[in-house]
Amino acid sequence: MRFFLFLIIILFSKFAFAEFKPQHTILENGLEIVVLENNRVPAIAHSIWYKVGSADEPNGKSGIAHFLEHLLFKGTEKLKPGEFSQIVARNGGKENAFTSKNYTGYFQLIHKSKLELVMSLEADRMKNIKLIEKEFENEKTVVLEERYSRVDNNPSALLSEQINTALFMNHPYRKPIIGWEHEIKNLSLKDVMSFYEKYYAPNNAIIVICGDVTLEEVVKIAKKHFGSIKPSKIEKRLWTEEPTQHAPRVVILKSKNTAIPVFKRHYLVPTYTKSKKESIAMQVFTEIFGNPSTGMLFDEFVKNKKIATSAAAYYYPDGFGDTSFTISIVPKKGITLNKIESELNIYLKEIKEKVVNKDELKSTKKRLVNETIFAQDSLYMGMRIFGSSLSTGYSLKDIIDWSSDIQKVSLDDIQNILSKIFDSNKSVTGLLLPIDK
Repeated sequence: MRFFLFLIIILFSKFAFAEFKPQHTILENGLEIVVLENNRVPAIAHSIWYKVGSADEPNGKSGIAHFLEHLLFKGTEKLKPGEFSQIVARNGGKENAFTSKNYTGYFQLIHKSKLELVMSLEADRMKNIKLIEKEFENEKTVVLEERYSRVDNNPSALLSEQINTALFMNHPYRKPIIGWEHEIKNLSLKDVMSFYEKYYAPNNAIIVICGDVTLEEVVKIAKKHFGSIKPSKIEKRLWTEEPTQHAPRVVILKSKNTAIPVFKRHYLVPTYTKSKKESIAMQVFTEIFGNPSTGMLFDEFVKNKKIATSAAAYYYPDGFGDTSFTISIVPKKGITLNKIESELNIYLKEIKEKVVNKDELKSTKKRLVNETIFAQDSLYMGMRIFGSSLSTGYSLKDIIDWSSDIQKVSLDDIQNILSKIFDSNKSVTGLLLPIDK
């Protein structure tokens, strides 16, 4: 298992997903089902997405969502710890799970004849996990070790965590998905079970299946195994909003665990669900500006000025409220981060006046759409994109219409967001500096 902080944007196109012709229904207990029929191979990508992530955790209890993801593999009233994974493997399948700020997902890639098997397994652990204190404490140690290896002993990840906490002053996105060390240590079995009983319910879940099955087949099996599970009382997400931000912030991390300095800057920008038009325009602009091998940043800092070994930008559109637009630059040896920052500040002022030309915009939009066509042949990608998107406020229509929305982005749309993205008062600059050992 692993926790997921999306570091790349997953894009999707109308052309790619028109082939899937998504079918949709909702059971009486609120369980949502989406089937993306794909008959190329006799296999399925089966997944269940719970609309709960790190942002939903109670204050002082960070890490519960990710911890619970681990614990769902530790047995139920019917299964012993680890038996879920053993059954899937014994039947020729692969499985995994992931936690984000907005959702927790579980999936299996397996032969289509095993559909009922994996659905029965997921229905069982939706309401029947069985945890003992010893098993709970053992898994807590595993989660803490994961934090130490992935974050605490990874200077770049640690810097990003500190930047994120400074960028979101009030919104729960400021919490790390894996949780704070001291709060993980203090989590109790009661805390986790209370979280599980509230959020792991049919009316808070979406089943997404991509493969050689029909909606009719899936609904019949879903009713058999999930139909008797009662819905939970789940309030509408009412997360705190970001206040007006009045000043830029700077985070400096000095570490003897890195030999290479890194410059990062995060800007607070709207998600797709907050501002669809701006988000779509930012997706196009990010490709033009931040592509790690062809973008404007790469050209300016790596090819032209020759002061960096890499320069890229990323935008994360999923979620609710605000999200981040990130610039990352690694300087050449002998170039200081102060030099990088100074040159970047000058460059960002210059490009606000620079209008992307029509040919560049046209080719970028075409490239974004074309790059996603491979999703037609990937059961996993179809399942992953529909599941993650539907869990973060997109509708089926939003997903299917993505390419046509991309095609509508104009030069004026790009110029409009250029005047908004690089607001220094909504930014955090992060500097990773090596120190002598």
